[in-house]
Amino acid sequence: MTAAPDDWSHYALYADRLRVQGPDHLATVTTLWALLHGGLTDLPAPEGAGTTVGEPSDLPDGVGPEDVHLEGDHDELLSELLVAAVEFQERQVALHGPDAPETLRATLCLAHGLAAANQYEGQRDDALVLAQDAREGIDDWAVRSPETVGPRDQEVARILHHWILDRLGEDPTH
Repeated sequence: MTAAPDDWSHYALYADRLRVQGPDHLATVTTLWALLHGGLTDLPAPEGAGTTVGEPSDLPDGVGPEDVHLEGDHDELLSELLVAAVEFQERQVALHGPDAPETLRATLCLAHGLAAANQYEGQRDDALVLAQDAREGIDDWAVRSPETVGPRDQEVARILHHWILDRLGEDPTH
């Protein structure tokens, strides 16, 4: 992903699908999957990282295999999406640092994947923290350096933040 998100394959379509169809819609999730896999193909793996995309990562502390639940019509897609989102976000951090616009966009994708998959208790809470942090970071960049992020980035951040709040039964007020 370049500094200009319009150059990132599928990003504009992903943003449009979020706005029109919503984060839950299968077409939106499929577009996010394509966006992540396209980005992973374009990005070099960090030095020392494995070359295989899609290997499962360790579970969070306190979550055992018995706590993971995958059920539903699209559980395989959501599982693959989540693995790709983690890998993509890690690569962006390695390439650009944790607070760069590219990383913040990747963090939003990870938050979307976490909340959509909802594989273990508290996963949506984790997604909310990521979405809030990424949204604040994007808003900061919009003020500090408006050429690095645009209204589309802020819209994606707002939509995902509000959607995750709604999923948690909280009122999205901002």
